[in-house]
Amino acid sequence: MAHRRPHRARAALIQAELDRISTVLPPLDSLPLSLKLAMHRLHFLSWQEQILLLEQVRDREHFVSLGLAEIESFLYRSIHAQLPDMARVWAQAERDAKIVERLGATFISVTDKEYPPLLREIHRAPFGLFVRGNCRALRWPGVTVVGTRMPSWRGLRAAVSLAKEAADAGFSVVSGLARGVDAGAHRGALQSGVAPTIAVLPCGVDRVYPPSNAPLAAAILDAGGCLATEYPPGVSLDRYRFPERNRILAGLSKLTLVVEAPEKSGALITAELALSEGRDVAVAAACLGSSRNAGADALAREGACAVHSGAEIGALFHGAGIWDWAFVTNAVRQPQPKEY
Repeated sequence: MAHRRPHRARAALIQAELDRISTVLPPLDSLPLSLKLAMHRLHFLSWQEQILLLEQVRDREHFVSLGLAEIESFLYRSIHAQLPDMARVWAQAERDAKIVERLGATFISVTDKEYPPLLREIHRAPFGLFVRGNCRALRWPGVTVVGTRMPSWRGLRAAVSLAKEAADAGFSVVSGLARGVDAGAHRGALQSGVAPTIAVLPCGVDRVYPPSNAPLAAAILDAGGCLATEYPPGVSLDRYRFPERNRILAGLSKLTLVVEAPEKSGALITAELALSEGRDVAVAAACLGSSRNAGADALAREGACAVHSGAEIGALFHGAGIWDWAFVTNAVRQPQPKEY
């Protein structure tokens, strides 16, 4: 049994260090942007490990000279990954910094006050986000609205109206800027003008996907919202980036609303990710039984609340559970007459 003791001691040590990082976030304000952007590109590390490494590495020379053995010594664990060319990573980070500046964008690291606190709680939270537009929008209480790219007319109308009512109630509307339900949700929030809307991109911050929604992206920025992504400039669109993006969609909000989604829809991945993080999931009542809604219908059968209005979204957001849903919605939708 003696041979296990060093392993257990090392595991306890790294857990203590990770707990320290998670509890007391060390300030990274004094670090150069290029160093933070270079660390952001080390995808095989968790954000807590990236901060542990940043506590040891403070300049270009040290970063470029890092070897696998030294990184393992800082992190108290073995790394089963091939270390990239660190000089090339630094050169990419310097290029990223120039593009971010040219775009008027911002890089928010996980310790910055602008970083969304709900996102920091999720499994595999990104070390940082690239943001174009109003960074403060990320700290609004938000509702994530997702659905199919090919909605029925009923689904598109529900996306616009529910997003508008949610924004009217003071919730930011988070979606993915895709065609269909996503675009409808952003447009509904823009119609409100009360709260910002946030588009999470599956590509680099220097691109808009799909390109046909570039005017919508511009309208989001003009209205005080933002475009956010974990991907550095120049990162192309690949299929695997969509489910990766969806974990951020789910992580930014306490509530994910699936408006209309067929079976095997990407919106269902977002819903599953939200549930895995202990967040609430709801569906649009107006779309139940739609020909494009088999996936969301299944969520409703499994216990997701069906919402009719922004008031009901607000009730769910503030903690109304499935068991007292009828009482709460009646209280919201049917206020008692005044007594004279």
